[in-house]
Amino acid sequence: MNHKNLAYWLIDNAGPIIRFRTIVDIFEEQDVGVVSKALKDLTESPEVVKWFGFIEHGLALNDVHSGRQNAFENVIGKLVQLGWRAGLQPFDNKTLFYRVWLSENVEKEPVAAHDVFKKSLIASVLARAGYQTVEAVQKQILSRLNTIHKFAKDPDFSQIYVDKLEYQGIPKGLASHDLINPQLYPGQQFALPWIHDVFAFSHLNIVHENDQYHDKAERILEMILTPEYQSLPWSYGIARYGKRYYVVGWAANLPGYSKNPEGRMFAGMLLALDALAPFACIRKSHWFQNSMRYLDEFRTEAGTYSFPRSWLPEKKRGYWIGGEYMAFDNRKGRKNAIEVESTFRVLSIRRRAGL
Repeated sequence: MNHKNLAYWLIDNAGPIIRFRTIVDIFEEQDVGVVSKALKDLTESPEVVKWFGFIEHGLALNDVHSGRQNAFENVIGKLVQLGWRAGLQPFDNKTLFYRVWLSENVEKEPVAAHDVFKKSLIASVLARAGYQTVEAVQKQILSRLNTIHKFAKDPDFSQIYVDKLEYQGIPKGLASHDLINPQLYPGQQFALPWIHDVFAFSHLNIVHENDQYHDKAERILEMILTPEYQSLPWSYGIARYGKRYYVVGWAANLPGYSKNPEGRMFAGMLLALDALAPFACIRKSHWFQNSMRYLDEFRTEAGTYSFPRSWLPEKKRGYWIGGEYMAFDNRKGRKNAIEVESTFRVLSIRRRAGL
């Protein structure tokens, strides 16, 4: 089957969530009646109802960033995966709290240790949810773009870490981490990319439409594609904010960069491929091309795709961006659930890549 036939196959075989996303995202259906019926089925889906119930309005760091299902990054990331987006009123009502908070805080100087990270994460998730025209979302993401580009335009990886012996008060529990050069995070403006940053660049239209911003994003991604960057640990190291030290994690590591991934790393690869496919340097990279060939190894005789079930995990705790909430429609009692999910994910990646 060609891609169009695969999309029709999804319409016939998928549950309400993937059917809606196929109609709206793959076919880009304009018939209001068709979309309205699919949306009604989506909103009544038990999975959607369950995840909508997880949304809680809290702004402590653990409320925004943690492995809990109800943490902002996970519940909104999951709901976007399930088809929700800006413009759908129930979703707009639920995300208004965070959009207002970001608008009120985007230009404030950081006070708490992770203020810049929290604002960047919230802006990234909101951009993926379709709120890319919100001024505060654009401001925060473009601020990160400019900050990271200063390092990425001529990166010196030998200057990322400094000798810990010159610093006092590092807790024993953090002693195994390298110490990040303080020159790389003045005022918490961290010069290295978080995975949330690069996902944000990909989902902000102005980055793709403005030549200056686009060139900066491509340069950052070209740096990320280098062996030097990919050899950095996902948890960059520790940083000193005030008199205390904190772990700074979530580097933009690319699962499958050095070898074909399995398990949760395979799930992370799928998310990264889908997010970064719009960038030319990504599509031309060995990582992307090798990954797409790897996906084709899971093509069935019928032309659909079917990945190992355990490689598409659905956990009760974990990080959405880490590939730990991969399910769409309820899988119970659906023999073709994994085949449907696998096929949809490949079509989504290929659509975003323009293939």
